[in-house]
Amino acid sequence: MTLFTKNFIISFILVLVFFFNQPLSAAADRDLPRGNTKKTLKQSDREKKTKRSTRTQTSKNKIKQKIKKATSKKKKKKAASGRRRPGSGVMEVRSAELSIQPPVTASGGSLQELVENEIIHLKNIGRLLPADQVSLQVYDLNEKRMLADINGNVIRNAASLIKLFVMLAVYDSISRQEIQETPEIEHQIFRMIAVSDNGATNSLIRRLGQGDALQGIIGINALTHKMGFSGSRLRELIPDGGRTYENQTTAADTTLFFRLLYEQKLVTPHYSQKMNNILLKSIHDRIKTHQISKDGVAVADKTGYVRGLNGDCGIVYLKGQGNGCNDYVLSIIIENKTRPTDGGWGRKKSTAIRYLSDRIYQNLRNGQGKS
Repeated sequence: MTLFTKNFIISFILVLVFFFNQPLSAAADRDLPRGNTKKTLKQSDREKKTKRSTRTQTSKNKIKQKIKKATSKKKKKKAASGRRRPGSGVMEVRSAELSIQPPVTASGGSLQELVENEIIHLKNIGRLLPADQVSLQVYDLNEKRMLADINGNVIRNAASLIKLFVMLAVYDSISRQEIQETPEIEHQIFRMIAVSDNGATNSLIRRLGQGDALQGIIGINALTHKMGFSGSRLRELIPDGGRTYENQTTAADTTLFFRLLYEQKLVTPHYSQKMNNILLKSIHDRIKTHQISKDGVAVADKTGYVRGLNGDCGIVYLKGQGNGCNDYVLSIIIENKTRPTDGGWGRKKSTAIRYLSDRIYQNLRNGQGKS
């Protein structure tokens, strides 16, 4: 075979091989899932988008939940703030706890009977404890007669009620020119009575004794005995913290004090009037109730409080309110010799004093209880 023939045959075979390989390659290319590849890519893109969308939606949901929680908290805070007193920052406490409903009793009867029934009522509802002892007097200043008397002569812890007799002794010494009436002394008297300042009280007692507290105490007791305050005794200066348990008085003595004050028989009419003016400015009130204040009725009084004792005594200027109303003295002292450690004891006794004062006031204002 010639060289030409061999080259021709080889070339022909290569052509055939190339020719037959083309359809196979094309078929192979046609068999490739090109459409499926595109579809798969699209599905992959969609899945990625779905995942991103899901993540975005989840994130949005979390944000919404946070917003919802924040809104809920704001609403709660707003609701809470709506129950506060404007500007006070203290949750408003309704007077349901403090209010006392009077007993259902037949109208009429004497004021003595009314007071006795009210004290029983306060014990029945737990506003007065079994160990709480009450001294109470109501005295008509215009008719000059006692309207009610419960344990008036029982000696009680005086607490700050003893300051009435310190004031009396100071003005008595001034009137006899034993001490000089100065702006400083007037200021101390005012603070002793109007805001019940213990430091001012002790300073005045020492001044009465020319710097000697014991001599001041002796002088005050001599005066109270002379003027008929038989159940009142000053035995100590007011200790730090106001925990005074040695000084004594009675409801009868405080009633007598305000009777003589009203009649301007304490020292002189001038000094009686000065004492009355100071007592009218007392910032601590229990017998001056909301109703008394609302009616514009003046009260000249002095309170006393220490653990185990709560009292308030003074003049209620009711005359001129109609129905033949008269001015009267009201002395209320509640004592518990066990000295309850319950912090609410004093507050509850203040509520009881206000309740008794209000019941007595309404009764006398309506022209009842004088029989």
